[in-house]
Amino acid sequence: MISSTIPKASVILLFAGVIGTTKVQGQRLQGRRRLNETEPCPELSTLSGFDLEAYASKTWYVQEQAVTTYLPEFQNYCVTADCTVLEEPTWPWKYTVEVNNRAQDADGNKYGGTINAAQTDPEEEPGKLMVAPGFLPRFFAGPYWVLAYDEEEEGEKDEDNNNNNNSGGYALVIGGQPSVRTEAGCKTQNRWLNSSGGLWIFTRKSERDNDLVNRVREIAANDFGLDVTGLNTVVQGESCDYSE
Repeated sequence: MISSTIPKASVILLFAGVIGTTKVQGQRLQGRRRLNETEPCPELSTLSGFDLEAYASKTWYVQEQAVTTYLPEFQNYCVTADCTVLEEPTWPWKYTVEVNNRAQDADGNKYGGTINAAQTDPEEEPGKLMVAPGFLPRFFAGPYWVLAYDEEEEGEKDEDNNNNNNSGGYALVIGGQPSVRTEAGCKTQNRWLNSSGGLWIFTRKSERDNDLVNRVREIAANDFGLDVTGLNTVVQGESCDYSE
């Protein structure tokens, strides 16, 4: 069942896959340096040439996510999302994507719901989206920025050159511009008003590939200056019931 304990405005947006070989990333920091305590968090840019239709074509399985005011850690089980690009924008707020999010707790209780999304500037910054329940104006929508993805990236190969668990593909997503500095980098500030904040690593396959996840963590930390210490593991795989 869908729990009533999670406000609709709190459900995260998670998307699915890019068709074909795609490897693109937003603007990265120069080198692999750490920012010092007096520097502001760098302005992040998202993907150029972002294809929303392709990105929204398959299920995402969340492998790691940060705790926010609307994503409690006890729901870090079997977190997925499926989305549909709408033929016509919604009325009156003109959202262009419908997203069905799902999560569970350790006892198998199911949470989630449907929200909507839209690109903020499809021509200039197609990798920046806003997410909210469909009845809310865009003013109240929270940011959802795609920083990096690679549809065919996989973990270590075995001796027969086969991927160990067929993880293929990842995405790194952040809930808006980071503004809070820590010893480990920068992170977003959580707000209830527009469900902003958060950091996610997700893959196209449910089984966790530690090599792949660790590489995405390195991208987040070394290339974007983000604090990844708050990322928590999401339980996925055979123990999950992914049915509705």
